[in-house]
Amino acid sequence: MSVQAIHTPGHTPDHKSYLLSEGGRPRALFSGGAVMLGAIARTDLFGPHLAVHLALEALTTLQVRLRALPDDIRIFPTHGAGSFCAAGGGSGHETTLGHERQTNPFFLTTDVMTFLARALNQARYPTYYRDMSAINRGGAPLIGTSLPPLTRLGADEVAHMMEEGAAVVDVRPGRDYDREHIPGSYSIGIDGPVSAWVGWLIARGRLIVLAGGTDAQHQKARLQLLRIGFDTIAGALDGGMDAWRSSGREVSAFESVDIEDMAEWVISAEPMTVVDARDENEWVAGHVPGAVHMYVPDVPHHADEIPREAPVAVHCASGYRAGIAASLLEQAGLKRIIHVNGQYSDWDRLHLAEVHAT
Repeated sequence: MSVQAIHTPGHTPDHKSYLLSEGGRPRALFSGGAVMLGAIARTDLFGPHLAVHLALEALTTLQVRLRALPDDIRIFPTHGAGSFCAAGGGSGHETTLGHERQTNPFFLTTDVMTFLARALNQARYPTYYRDMSAINRGGAPLIGTSLPPLTRLGADEVAHMMEEGAAVVDVRPGRDYDREHIPGSYSIGIDGPVSAWVGWLIARGRLIVLAGGTDAQHQKARLQLLRIGFDTIAGALDGGMDAWRSSGREVSAFESVDIEDMAEWVISAEPMTVVDARDENEWVAGHVPGAVHMYVPDVPHHADEIPREAPVAVHCASGYRAGIAASLLEQAGLKRIIHVNGQYSDWDRLHLAEVHAT
């Protein structure tokens, strides 16, 4: 067995992939972000001044640098579906080079201008990304071979920490958060990318308390946060919402509905503001008539633009981001918040009108 480093720039200027060979025959490519399932890694994370240059490097990597490798070689990328590092992509953990050559739109696009348009037309990425290069180069503090137990915090301690500016992150699924939650907390469920949204919405260095969920879920969220350099985790609320409620403190709740319920409201013309928490590309592709577009990270900066008199129904594509946005709207002082759980594709299934932005 031998391992050879291959220069495959695109995602970064110095990006490397690692070719595993056996008996002189290539067997697998640990491709990093050079080749992903139906995608490549983004080329704009170093800023707009390098984005075009790196996109051209990515094109050269696919069409020239990897040309000699056989179709049957197995590909193991570092990212899968859902990563903000990816420009598109499908699910799964491995693929073959031949499959990607036949199906990956970035392999199939050889025209330079079309490739650039595809590579650069991406949604925004989390703000913590701008710190990652320096953290990776400098090295984060070593933790050891296993995580120490999380500190268990009483309700009084958590309340005091919140008064001092700590962020409470509730890692339960959105529907559980809707039923009851700590006022002012963030709904960022462990069933989604906790690190991405905490890193986008909560300032590095701010004290974080985990709430809701199980010990295992807290540890999973903690590990995600440590991997992006968020190590100011004070602990977790001991006893969950039962302990918070027993302390006599206020508990909040959201109405939880599906797309069909929201559709009935829209059709009835009842006073209501619909907030679409999806990203710009999703909004342009089609949205509910009369909806207000407010991508999740923009909510803290624009929540004051939403009328306070009528209920506010928040939706996204699946309900996950809408739950985050709903918690941000509550932090901004809105009262009657309706969390729309369910697939936005159901709007289409109901044959309801959409607006397509240009």
